[in-house]
Amino acid sequence: MRFLYNAPAILHRKALIIGDTHFGMEDKLRQEGIFDEEFSQRIFSRIKGLLAQTKAEKLIILGDVKEKITVLDPNTADILAKLGLLCELIIVRGNHDGGIEGCGARIVPSDGFVHGKLGLVHGHGWPSEECMNAEYLVSAHQHPQLSLTDRSGRRHSEPVWMIAEPDPEGIAAHYKAFNKKIKLVLMPAFNPLVGASFTASGAHMGPLLSNNLFKMDAAAIYRLDGTLLGELKDIKG
Repeated sequence: MRFLYNAPAILHRKALIIGDTHFGMEDKLRQEGIFDEEFSQRIFSRIKGLLAQTKAEKLIILGDVKEKITVLDPNTADILAKLGLLCELIIVRGNHDGGIEGCGARIVPSDGFVHGKLGLVHGHGWPSEECMNAEYLVSAHQHPQLSLTDRSGRRHSEPVWMIAEPDPEGIAAHYKAFNKKIKLVLMPAFNPLVGASFTASGAHMGPLLSNNLFKMDAAAIYRLDGTLLGELKDIKG
Protein backbone atom coordinates (compact mmCIF):
# COMPACT_ATOMS: atom_id res chain seq x y z
CA MET A 1 0.00 0.00 0.00
CA ARG A 2 1.42 3.37 -1.02
CA PHE A 3 0.01 6.78 -0.11
CA LEU A 4 0.50 9.11 -3.07
CA TYR A 5 2.51 12.25 -2.35
CA ASN A 6 0.31 15.35 -1.91
CA ALA A 7 -2.81 13.52 -3.08
CA PRO A 8 -5.71 11.97 -1.13
CA ALA A 9 -5.16 8.63 -2.86
CA ILE A 10 -3.68 5.16 -2.34
CA LEU A 11 -2.01 2.91 -4.87
CA HIS A 12 -2.25 -0.80 -4.11
CA ARG A 13 -1.83 -3.75 -6.46
CA LYS A 14 -2.30 -1.66 -9.61
CA ALA A 15 -5.44 0.02 -8.24
CA LEU A 16 -5.82 3.73 -7.57
CA ILE A 17 -8.07 4.12 -4.52
CA ILE A 18 -9.89 7.38 -3.71
CA GLY A 19 -13.11 8.42 -1.99
CA ASP A 20 -15.73 11.14 -1.80
CA THR A 21 -15.44 12.74 -5.23
CA HIS A 22 -18.94 14.28 -4.92
CA PHE A 23 -19.22 14.92 -8.64
CA GLY A 24 -22.04 17.27 -9.65
CA MET A 25 -21.51 19.81 -6.89
CA GLU A 26 -22.04 22.65 -9.38
CA ASP A 27 -25.76 22.92 -8.55
CA LYS A 28 -25.04 23.31 -4.85
CA LEU A 29 -22.36 25.91 -5.52
CA ARG A 30 -24.73 27.82 -7.80
CA GLN A 31 -27.27 28.04 -5.00
CA GLU A 32 -24.60 29.71 -2.90
CA GLY A 33 -23.81 32.23 -5.62
CA ILE A 34 -20.70 30.47 -6.92
CA PHE A 35 -20.73 29.75 -10.66
CA ASP A 36 -18.04 27.21 -11.49
CA GLU A 37 -19.31 24.95 -14.25
CA GLU A 38 -15.96 23.15 -14.65
CA PHE A 39 -15.56 22.10 -11.02
CA SER A 40 -16.31 18.39 -11.55
CA GLN A 41 -14.26 18.34 -14.74
CA ARG A 42 -11.21 19.51 -12.81
CA ILE A 43 -11.67 16.66 -10.34
CA PHE A 44 -11.93 14.27 -13.30
CA SER A 45 -8.76 15.73 -14.81
CA ARG A 46 -6.87 15.23 -11.56
CA ILE A 47 -7.97 11.58 -11.38
CA LYS A 48 -7.00 11.09 -15.03
CA GLY A 49 -3.57 12.52 -14.27
CA LEU A 50 -3.06 10.20 -11.30
CA LEU A 51 -4.11 7.20 -13.38
CA ALA A 52 -1.53 8.12 -16.00
CA GLN A 53 1.15 8.84 -13.38
CA THR A 54 0.67 5.55 -11.53
CA LYS A 55 -0.23 3.40 -14.56
CA ALA A 56 -3.08 1.99 -12.45
CA GLU A 57 -5.28 -0.62 -14.11
CA LYS A 58 -8.22 -0.09 -11.74
CA LEU A 59 -9.90 2.90 -10.14
CA ILE A 60 -11.70 2.13 -6.87
CA ILE A 61 -13.90 4.92 -5.50
CA LEU A 62 -14.93 4.41 -1.86
CA GLY A 63 -18.37 5.91 -2.13
CA ASP A 64 -20.08 9.28 -2.38
CA VAL A 65 -19.17 9.44 -6.04
CA LYS A 66 -21.82 12.11 -6.53
CA GLU A 67 -23.29 15.00 -4.59
CA LYS A 68 -26.99 14.37 -5.33
CA ILE A 69 -28.16 11.60 -3.04
CA THR A 70 -31.00 9.95 -4.94
CA VAL A 71 -30.30 10.43 -8.65
CA LEU A 72 -27.42 10.06 -11.09
CA ASP A 73 -27.12 13.46 -12.74
CA PRO A 74 -26.00 13.69 -16.40
CA ASN A 75 -22.73 15.43 -15.53
CA THR A 76 -21.66 12.64 -13.16
CA ALA A 77 -22.85 9.95 -15.59
CA ASP A 78 -20.68 11.47 -18.32
CA ILE A 79 -17.61 11.60 -16.06
CA LEU A 80 -18.06 8.00 -14.90
CA ALA A 81 -18.36 6.88 -18.52
CA LYS A 82 -15.06 8.62 -19.32
CA LEU A 83 -13.36 7.03 -16.31
CA GLY A 84 -14.63 3.62 -17.41
CA LEU A 85 -12.85 4.07 -20.72
CA LEU A 86 -9.55 4.71 -18.94
CA CYS A 87 -9.51 1.66 -16.67
CA GLU A 88 -11.69 -0.80 -14.76
CA LEU A 89 -13.99 1.23 -12.50
CA ILE A 90 -15.21 -0.11 -9.14
CA ILE A 91 -17.48 1.86 -6.81
CA VAL A 92 -18.16 0.95 -3.19
CA ARG A 93 -21.64 2.31 -2.58
CA GLY A 94 -21.81 5.36 -0.31
CA ASN A 95 -24.73 7.16 1.30
CA HIS A 96 -24.85 9.63 -1.64
CA ASP A 97 -24.92 6.92 -4.30
CA GLY A 98 -28.61 6.26 -4.87
CA GLY A 99 -29.41 5.50 -8.50
CA ILE A 100 -25.79 4.75 -9.35
CA GLU A 101 -26.69 1.50 -11.11
CA GLY A 102 -26.27 1.57 -14.86
CA CYS A 103 -23.25 3.88 -14.81
CA GLY A 104 -21.04 1.16 -16.29
CA ALA A 105 -19.00 0.55 -13.15
CA ARG A 106 -18.90 -2.51 -10.94
CA ILE A 107 -20.97 -1.56 -7.88
CA VAL A 108 -19.98 -3.10 -4.53
CA PRO A 109 -22.30 -2.98 -1.47
CA SER A 110 -21.41 -0.48 1.26
CA ASP A 111 -19.99 -3.19 3.54
CA GLY A 112 -17.09 -3.32 1.11
CA PHE A 113 -14.70 -5.86 -0.34
CA VAL A 114 -11.07 -6.91 0.01
CA HIS A 115 -8.40 -5.87 -2.49
CA GLY A 116 -5.06 -7.42 -1.65
CA LYS A 117 -4.47 -6.77 2.04
CA LEU A 118 -6.96 -3.88 2.19
CA GLY A 119 -10.56 -4.02 3.32
CA LEU A 120 -12.26 -1.19 1.41
CA VAL A 121 -15.49 0.40 2.68
CA HIS A 122 -17.31 3.71 2.42
CA GLY A 123 -17.71 4.02 6.18
CA HIS A 124 -21.35 4.92 6.81
CA GLY A 125 -22.28 1.31 7.59
CA TRP A 126 -20.81 -1.81 9.17
CA PRO A 127 -17.92 -3.42 7.25
CA SER A 128 -18.22 -7.04 6.20
CA GLU A 129 -16.49 -9.70 8.28
CA GLU A 130 -14.18 -10.28 5.31
CA CYS A 131 -13.05 -6.65 5.49
CA MET A 132 -12.50 -6.91 9.25
CA ASN A 133 -10.07 -9.77 8.62
CA ALA A 134 -7.87 -7.71 6.30
CA GLU A 135 -4.56 -6.17 7.34
CA TYR A 136 -5.90 -2.63 6.91
CA LEU A 137 -9.45 -1.28 6.82
CA VAL A 138 -9.61 1.79 4.55
CA SER A 139 -12.65 4.03 5.03
CA ALA A 140 -13.86 7.19 3.33
CA HIS A 141 -17.00 9.10 4.51
CA GLN A 142 -15.43 10.87 7.49
CA HIS A 143 -13.54 13.45 5.33
CA PRO A 144 -10.85 13.99 8.01
CA GLN A 145 -9.32 17.44 8.25
CA LEU A 146 -7.30 19.08 10.97
CA SER A 147 -7.52 22.72 12.05
CA LEU A 148 -4.16 24.29 12.82
CA THR A 149 -3.25 27.69 14.27
CA ASP A 150 -0.14 29.49 13.03
CA ARG A 151 2.04 31.92 15.02
CA SER A 152 -0.17 34.83 13.97
CA GLY A 153 -3.23 33.19 15.49
CA ARG A 154 -4.76 32.37 12.12
CA ARG A 155 -6.52 29.04 11.82
CA HIS A 156 -6.69 26.97 8.68
CA SER A 157 -7.87 23.46 7.89
CA GLU A 158 -6.23 20.86 5.72
CA PRO A 159 -7.04 17.26 4.75
CA VAL A 160 -5.16 14.57 6.65
CA TRP A 161 -4.72 10.83 6.82
CA MET A 162 -5.56 9.13 10.11
CA ILE A 163 -4.29 5.68 11.09
CA ALA A 164 -5.63 4.01 14.22
CA GLU A 165 -4.93 0.80 16.11
CA PRO A 166 -7.80 -1.59 16.87
CA ASP A 167 -9.63 -1.98 20.16
CA PRO A 168 -10.04 -5.78 20.17
CA GLU A 169 -12.66 -5.74 22.92
CA GLY A 170 -14.72 -3.17 21.06
CA ILE A 171 -14.51 -5.13 17.82
CA ALA A 172 -15.32 -8.44 19.55
CA ALA A 173 -18.65 -6.99 20.68
CA HIS A 174 -19.72 -6.86 17.02
CA TYR A 175 -17.64 -9.45 15.14
CA LYS A 176 -16.97 -13.10 15.91
CA ALA A 177 -13.95 -13.27 13.63
CA PHE A 178 -11.56 -10.43 12.86
CA ASN A 179 -7.87 -9.60 12.56
CA LYS A 180 -6.78 -8.50 16.03
CA LYS A 181 -3.98 -6.42 14.46
CA ILE A 182 -6.13 -4.70 11.82
CA LYS A 183 -5.45 -0.96 11.42
CA LEU A 184 -7.99 1.64 10.37
CA VAL A 185 -7.04 4.14 7.67
CA LEU A 186 -9.34 7.15 7.34
CA MET A 187 -9.02 8.61 3.86
CA PRO A 188 -9.34 12.36 3.18
CA ALA A 189 -11.97 13.37 0.62
CA PHE A 190 -10.80 13.69 -2.98
CA ASN A 191 -13.19 16.60 -3.49
CA PRO A 192 -11.32 19.65 -2.08
CA LEU A 193 -14.55 21.30 -0.86
CA VAL A 194 -15.57 18.35 1.31
CA GLY A 195 -14.26 18.00 4.85
CA ALA A 196 -14.48 19.17 8.43
CA SER A 197 -12.25 19.26 11.47
CA PHE A 198 -12.21 15.76 12.89
CA THR A 199 -13.91 14.67 16.09
CA ALA A 200 -14.37 11.01 16.98
CA SER A 201 -18.06 11.41 17.75
CA GLY A 202 -21.26 12.38 16.00
CA ALA A 203 -23.70 10.76 13.58
CA HIS A 204 -21.50 11.40 10.55
CA MET A 205 -18.74 9.22 11.95
CA GLY A 206 -20.50 5.93 11.21
CA PRO A 207 -20.64 2.78 13.34
CA LEU A 208 -16.89 2.10 13.28
CA LEU A 209 -16.11 5.23 15.26
CA SER A 210 -19.37 5.67 17.13
CA ASN A 211 -18.90 2.23 18.69
CA ASN A 212 -15.21 2.64 19.57
CA LEU A 213 -13.86 -0.19 17.44
CA PHE A 214 -10.56 1.66 17.05
CA LYS A 215 -8.41 3.79 19.37
CA MET A 216 -9.04 7.13 17.71
CA ASP A 217 -7.53 9.33 20.42
CA ALA A 218 -4.17 7.70 19.69
CA ALA A 219 -4.62 7.83 15.90
CA ALA A 220 -1.54 9.00 14.01
CA ILE A 221 -2.19 12.11 11.88
CA TYR A 222 -0.34 12.61 8.60
CA ARG A 223 -0.36 15.51 6.17
CA LEU A 224 -0.75 14.71 2.48
CA ASP A 225 2.99 15.28 2.06
CA GLY A 226 3.68 12.49 4.56
CA THR A 227 4.58 14.68 7.54
CA LEU A 228 3.63 13.03 10.84
CA LEU A 229 1.89 15.64 12.99
CA GLY A 230 1.38 13.47 16.07
CA GLU A 231 -1.52 11.70 17.72
CA LEU A 232 -5.06 13.07 17.65
CA LYS A 233 -5.28 13.43 21.45
CA ASP A 234 -2.25 15.74 21.46
CA ILE A 235 -3.21 18.10 18.66
CA LYS A 236 -6.99 18.33 18.50
CA GLY A 237 -8.62 21.31 20.06
